[in-house]
Amino acid sequence: GRPRTIPRLLARHHCNPPPSPESLAAWLNALRKRHARLYASMRKELKEIQYYHERARGYKSSVREDAEREKIEEIEKARREEEERAERDRIEALEARRETLRENLPEEPEATDPNCVTVALRFADGRTGRRRFEAEEDLDTLFDWADGHFGVEREKIELSTMTGGKTFR
Repeated sequence: GRPRTIPRLLARHHCNPPPSPESLAAWLNALRKRHARLYASMRKELKEIQYYHERARGYKSSVREDAEREKIEEIEKARREEEERAERDRIEALEARRETLRENLPEEPEATDPNCVTVALRFADGRTGRRRFEAEEDLDTLFDWADGHFGVEREKIELSTMTGGKTFR
């Protein structure tokens, strides 16, 4: 159980007649010498009680800190799961959009068509692509093709001419 201090009476001076300061000091020194072992064991008990209280406080603070840490870990885990779910939803929406873009892309004209323009793309990672478009086709169609077929988000695509003279976003 819990350690506690038990009071002990080592000696009693009846103070009849009242002692002089020198005789009282001599009497106290004699008591200290006579009961040195008991005095040492009492000091040891007091130290042990102090250690017990320190351990109890440390244990309580450790339990409290563990509970706080677990709470923070749960919050972080929930936040990570929410971010992962949001990213999965974003990727699913992108894939659905890309499928729609591929389906809505106009037919590629024949190479012999005089109103046909061939566009070649070269990406930073080394991939390339070629496709023919009608000359009157919007630039958005070109971005839709790049997004749908190459998986590059159209919001992040920056097209430029071979010489770098013109840039399209």
